[in-house]
Amino acid sequence: MNKPYKIVAKAIIFDHQDRVLILRKSLEERLANDTHGWDFPGGGLEPSEPLMDALAREVMEETGLQVKVVAPAYIYDEIQEDKHLIIVKFACDKPLGELKLSSEHDHYFWVELHRLNEAEFPEWMKEEIRRAYRIYADFRGIQQ
Repeated sequence: MNKPYKIVAKAIIFDHQDRVLILRKSLEERLANDTHGWDFPGGGLEPSEPLMDALAREVMEETGLQVKVVAPAYIYDEIQEDKHLIIVKFACDKPLGELKLSSEHDHYFWVELHRLNEAEFPEWMKEEIRRAYRIYADFRGIQQ
């Protein structure tokens, strides 16, 4: 049986102070989706919407920020009961604007990268951040 595709673009955003932005989904979102609640800004593409446009739109809607995309950092797919989910996560930087969350999220954290190991986020999320940072640092010429 063919399942519809759902494509999602997410932003792993770094700032000039070596911090990464992590969001917490609202209680309503966490309960509705039975999820841990940690998230990066982003979301699904609209019909006929280019991937980069969707990423920019979703980041703006969820955070009020504009970002510069550095490069793709992680691709994940999962065949679910009702759809084939494809998530593309991008290393991003240069956040501009005032951070203001949409109703989808209730809190944000700017996490210092040197404190990532001790932070209470899921290990898969930490690994995605590390991978995105390696790409970001290489692109920006940052010594690691």
